[in-house]
Amino acid sequence: MKILSVTTSLSEDSSTLKLADRILTAAAAAGEEQGFAVETEHVNIRTLTTALTDMTLTGFRSEELEEAFAAVAEADAIVTVTPVYKVAPVGVHTLFWQLIDDKALAGIPVLIGSTGGTARHSLAAETVLRPVLSYLKGLVVPTSVFAATDDWGSVEGGRSLSGRIRQSAEELVTLTASVRGLSGAEADGRGQRHGPGELGQRSARPRRSLDDEFDPERITPFAQLLEG
Repeated sequence: MKILSVTTSLSEDSSTLKLADRILTAAAAAGEEQGFAVETEHVNIRTLTTALTDMTLTGFRSEELEEAFAAVAEADAIVTVTPVYKVAPVGVHTLFWQLIDDKALAGIPVLIGSTGGTARHSLAAETVLRPVLSYLKGLVVPTSVFAATDDWGSVEGGRSLSGRIRQSAEELVTLTASVRGLSGAEADGRGQRHGPGELGQRSARPRRSLDDEFDPERITPFAQLLEG
């Protein structure tokens, strides 16, 4: 199972990068518990700022931006984490998702994480990023993770943050396994964990297209629902 972190870390030692790393670690642990080998990769949008600006103004995609977009499309799951400023995710993070191909994220489970100074910003990523990612047909897990400054410096806050990270990571791994048709040690009942080679064979199953989900011919007319 390949999980890609798409993070906007504005410094080398930011809380945003720290949160992304903790989520990936929790996801790897959740995968191990279910019998999956989890491979993680990382894209820092900060390194793509110039390329994103150029694409916005000229429509031209740089090679590094093409590689980042391709990494998203090839991942089994996405963890996307952004800092929040003045009640909104940092603009370049949102811009990345606004410029990616419409179908690049289709059918891919996504976990949203964000960081900010106080709990007042806790719903910023929810209200901005979740609609964007849903528009791209990403399968956003129910639990998002917000980390305020106090969550890093207090025992109670740290315990609460750890719980949110663990819950969201488990949701991401479980959903990804379901979407990709993977079977771990617990699911197949054999009591043995699959090696990377076997996991690779299972994860080679094509990702289901979401186009069929919106076929007008398969939707029951509203008037007919009222009659029932």
